[in-house]
Amino acid sequence: MKILVPTDFSENAFLAARYAAEIAKKYHYSLHIIHFYTAVSSGFDENELDEGREESDLLKADLTIKEWVGRLQAQYPDISISYNNDRGLLEEALPKLAKREDYVAIAMGTTGASANKNIFWGSNTALIVAKSPIPVIVIPNIEQITTEIKKVGLLTNFKQEELTTLQEFVHIFKQEIDVALIHVYKESESVTSVNNRLDSWGFNVDEFSAVRQTNKLIAPTLKEDKDQDTIPEVISKLIDVQDIDIILVSKTRKTFFERLFTSSVSKAMTLKLRKPAFFGKSL
Repeated sequence: MKILVPTDFSENAFLAARYAAEIAKKYHYSLHIIHFYTAVSSGFDENELDEGREESDLLKADLTIKEWVGRLQAQYPDISISYNNDRGLLEEALPKLAKREDYVAIAMGTTGASANKNIFWGSNTALIVAKSPIPVIVIPNIEQITTEIKKVGLLTNFKQEELTTLQEFVHIFKQEIDVALIHVYKESESVTSVNNRLDSWGFNVDEFSAVRQTNKLIAPTLKEDKDQDTIPEVISKLIDVQDIDIILVSKTRKTFFERLFTSSVSKAMTLKLRKPAFFGKSL
């Protein structure tokens, strides 16, 4: 079984690959590194991507990925790491590739190469999360990020998909965990009612043999739009003050992640993802 790791050859992508390697080492997976050399995730300048330069671009990619994977292999000599380059758009080709082999998850970073190469890795990450047929583990660009997982935060709105996401997580991370049920409610709702509902819903989570114990993280939001998804700002604050190691997000809650990449400067700090996130597969 393998973890699929896309790369644009950036240092941020290398941090994500190291996180994937730590998971592979602990849970006995191998890694496959993939670079799509005409994708916007490529490390090449735009003027290098015309068809006439394709052969030299591929040669450059072959040399670069060999060196890049060599660095990773040197740090993790006991892990089997395969790699290749392919032509295609990341958001189209990666989900297709994920269907073919015995991949358990995709692991990728929230940001990629520097902005002066016109790359916005985050937007690609959001697209992969939305399209992937297998779970996606998203790793923030933080140098000292732990791969030790004791407590997970499950974003909950009392949906069956959340239990499916938890099952997918347990299947990959074969260990016992504590689970924090994270729920944001409207200010007009009764706190007692919310707590009672979470207690009832928590019984479903307690049924998992891997779950040691559950607790609740709740907070109100002042937003009145009944169609709006859980507010990322509130979730971010809840997570930051708790000892949560990874966030679990079901396919119905992925707009939470998309909003992490808002163009609003005023929200840029509050919406930065500081913890790894595990996204359930898309259908």
